[in-house]
Amino acid sequence: MSNITDEQKIYEVSKIWKEAAYNFAFWDKVDIDWDEEYKKTLANVLKTKDTYDYYKELSRFVALLNDGHTGVRLPLDMLQDLEFFSMLPVVLHKFGKEIVIINTTEEYKEIIPLQSIVKKIDGVEADTYLKDECYPYIWHGNEAACGVSAMNKLMLGKRESEVTLTFEKDGKTSEVCLKRGDPSKFSWIKNDFSAKTDGLQRELSRSMVHRVSMLGDIAIIKITSFQDGSVPAQIYECFDELKKAKGYIIDVRGNGGGDSRNADAIASLFIEGNYKSCFAEAQVYKPTIKAWSMFRDDFKNLSFDEAAEKFRDDKESLKAFRIWKNAYYEKDEGNNVENAAPGKLNGPIVVLMNEYTISAAEDFIDVMKMYTNAVFVGTNTAGSSGQPMFINLESGGMFFVCTRRCIAQNGEDIYNKGFAPDVTIAQTIEDFEAGRDAVLEKGLEIINS
Repeated sequence: MSNITDEQKIYEVSKIWKEAAYNFAFWDKVDIDWDEEYKKTLANVLKTKDTYDYYKELSRFVALLNDGHTGVRLPLDMLQDLEFFSMLPVVLHKFGKEIVIINTTEEYKEIIPLQSIVKKIDGVEADTYLKDECYPYIWHGNEAACGVSAMNKLMLGKRESEVTLTFEKDGKTSEVCLKRGDPSKFSWIKNDFSAKTDGLQRELSRSMVHRVSMLGDIAIIKITSFQDGSVPAQIYECFDELKKAKGYIIDVRGNGGGDSRNADAIASLFIEGNYKSCFAEAQVYKPTIKAWSMFRDDFKNLSFDEAAEKFRDDKESLKAFRIWKNAYYEKDEGNNVENAAPGKLNGPIVVLMNEYTISAAEDFIDVMKMYTNAVFVGTNTAGSSGQPMFINLESGGMFFVCTRRCIAQNGEDIYNKGFAPDVTIAQTIEDFEAGRDAVLEKGLEIINS
């Protein structure tokens, strides 16, 4: 892949630096010198020999902001180029701290037992390898929530590049050197990843991103994205059947978010009347106050916590300090949601969630926590919701920066840690191997009790 000009590199890095400096929603949450990192990145990108390495450096720069709604998207033609995005002949998944091989090609099925645990990568302890080679280029504020991104970073790479995996199964340690290639040419082991309970459900409605079904007299509503605005209406069409259920399980595990209005529309099925959603904070910038603040010696060398303590009884000085740091926020008391659901579903509710429940799906969790008596089962959500601003780059990619930070209505700080469940339970390697969905089973147990 050809390189781009030095002038364009300088311009694009400068654009990212500028937009983040003035619009990033979490300057009071990160401890970095953005100007110094900008200068380092300028020097680094001018050394890159092709566009791939250039974007790798852009990704490293933006990953310093450590926010799930801030990042870099590579040009589409680069993502589709096997020269840079070939794949190892294995599928990797994280279960807690463990990297597990959940599928492989026919070529390696006798060499690599499924559900083997990766212990080392290129002779380095797996955890250390991820921290050194993967995390610097992706959001990793919540390590559990970046598992998929980290595994993609590990599986994908330049064509013919090699990785040596040291893995363990049943107490036996083995090692294999794998070469990245075209995954469409691989002959994968046919492997059914679905839980056994999936086949027992009577389906009422389905699309690419949702499924409504009955397991006995319990309704299960699974939604993997809130992006599709047609989904609420499709679920509403099932209302007459749904209201016969004795309990409801709403499964938003792995839900990557989308439009919070669609999330509200689903939540409305379980809430009486109108309500509020999506409380947030957005930055307020006043350049004149920033200009005045630059002359205040009592602002210099203070951290945000130190300033909060020093100006505890001087709100105007604290406001000026935060404006000077591009971190003064005003609260938005949320959206007024007009409940348009065809009625209210009554009965016990369980919401299933995990570390890949993010963005608008976390807004859904917030509303359900605030206005229903649902029991929440699974693991902490991702801890990232807000409004990104998307900026196209002339070299073909895109930069996006979070400009608005959503906050829990109960005041809970979820930044990079997420909403906590009432009942903590995670899928294990053993559950996966047995085709068992222990989180769903716990939800059913709670409903039945």
